[in-house]
Amino acid sequence: MARYLITGGTGFVGRSLARILQASGDEVILATRGRHQDGDLHHWIEYDLRDRSTIANIIEARPDGVFHLAWSTTPGSAESDPASDVQINLAGTLALFQELSKSMPVPVVFVSSGGTVYGVADTLPIPEEHPLRPIGIYGITKATAEQYALNIRMRTNLDIRIARLSNPFGAHQSAAKLQGAASIFTRKIIHREPITIWGDGSTVRDYIDVDDASSALAAIMRMAPAPRGINSIYNVGSGEGLSLRKLLETISQVSSILPTVNYASQRSFDIPENVLSIDRIFRDAGWKPRSVRQALEEMAIAMLRSGNVE
Repeated sequence: MARYLITGGTGFVGRSLARILQASGDEVILATRGRHQDGDLHHWIEYDLRDRSTIANIIEARPDGVFHLAWSTTPGSAESDPASDVQINLAGTLALFQELSKSMPVPVVFVSSGGTVYGVADTLPIPEEHPLRPIGIYGITKATAEQYALNIRMRTNLDIRIARLSNPFGAHQSAAKLQGAASIFTRKIIHREPITIWGDGSTVRDYIDVDDASSALAAIMRMAPAPRGINSIYNVGSGEGLSLRKLLETISQVSSILPTVNYASQRSFDIPENVLSIDRIFRDAGWKPRSVRQALEEMAIAMLRSGNVE
């Protein structure tokens, strides 16, 4: 049994990851700004990206590994306040990496954004070697954090592994952040609410069930350390691309409900196509997700049964 700490552990992906780890017999510590009901199920400590002094709580907890998921913005919200994205997320992440490298060089899995850091792709599916050319603030900040992580890994003994996550979805994803098209669309279709699509619906994305994503993050953490000079970077996605129109069609089929759709102008930071290659993580960890259709069907069934309106 290992002892793992998750920053941002009460967020959508963090809660799933905590369940996955605990089901494997591991001890889980949630590190967040405020105590959450999940804190009653796991150990909890205070951690705030804006307050460097709270990093001491992580070091005092003495975990065997750290999953760094804490991030205060979404692709949409980052556009409206780039300075805060840098001051809170980038500076806070860099401070965490620096302190861990000096005090507690355990494995760290940094969850980056496979959906934004690559920018407009030269080839699909996108391999990890593809150049990073983000076009939105969120992707720029995530890509910059990756560069700091790689630099610290090269200069110190801190084993930072980067997971470039695509677009996770699940029945318990909150609609409050307006993030997660698959979850939001399914919820709106079930409740017969209109759906707004930015653009003409041709935008292609890689969607992955959140529990599948969490199992991939756990697999990356459990890998043996890579030799010095070799970066541990892994795409985490389904390897399947769905346009927004196809996503709506699939959700409609599995729920047997026709959607009401409105179209709005394309956003400047939306990338036309993004599908991740998952060959590397399959090769190194033997990890493979379920099909997107199967996961969407299971999510729709869960929402229909629970009347989920989160």
